[in-house]
Amino acid sequence: MPVAPRWRWEAGVLRGNTPHRRTQALEDSCANDSGVHPVLLVAILALLRPSQHGDFGHYTFALMWQPGICSTEGGCTADQPHATLIGLHGLWASRPRALVAKGVPVRVWWSRGCDYYAYSTAPPPIPAQLRRELDAVMPHFRHSLLTHVSDKHVRCFGFDPALFFSTELAMRYAVVSSGFGRYLVAHRGERVTQSALGARFESAFTTRDRTSLQLQCGRDASGRTVLTQFWITIRSQKLARFPRSGSLMDAIQNQTNCPASFLLPNWR
Repeated sequence: MPVAPRWRWEAGVLRGNTPHRRTQALEDSCANDSGVHPVLLVAILALLRPSQHGDFGHYTFALMWQPGICSTEGGCTADQPHATLIGLHGLWASRPRALVAKGVPVRVWWSRGCDYYAYSTAPPPIPAQLRRELDAVMPHFRHSLLTHVSDKHVRCFGFDPALFFSTELAMRYAVVSSGFGRYLVAHRGERVTQSALGARFESAFTTRDRTSLQLQCGRDASGRTVLTQFWITIRSQKLARFPRSGSLMDAIQNQTNCPASFLLPNWR
């Protein structure tokens, strides 16, 4: 039986037998995996605090279905690892209250994020080991997704970059090792339905907030409709409870665009 990560702090980064070291093997075997111990996950999440603009209402935790996102649109670069199925996109804070008061539309915030305050192309200042761990579970695009997430979702809130991205890894692992994550992995290469995924999501996370889960689909080169991303909406004041009951909420605007059934592609 796989062993849940044993996290510790070293040189400002959360260490342990972290997710990238088990990649596909972990995802294939976590039917018997309890994942991150709840007490450890609470401790990790409780540390994450914005130092400014922290009065937002919720987070969106965005994960990728890697074979799907890499088979659509511009695809992924040639160095894309094929070990991971459930990849990491990012943790996105919603609009700070000051922007809500100014009447900044939700869609403008979705489009610009922290760029509303300032734009930067600088990569996040994180340890090399953490960068390698993120590289193993994030899609490889022509332009760095890691730098994009840092610029759009991290800098303006004053999050500690190493803590922020280490927290994302822990949250991803919690989803991968959940009943919902196991269901996705078990059905790779198959067609699935929105209703089946919704039922698994509600059961795994003990929630009735079904639109907390938003599904994004695209078309691959063969014209098939495939899952590319899924987003989970989390109450900002309940982040430390994630993914337990009470931490989730229905999306303010449901952006699911997948049809009733679609493909969970596997790596070719």
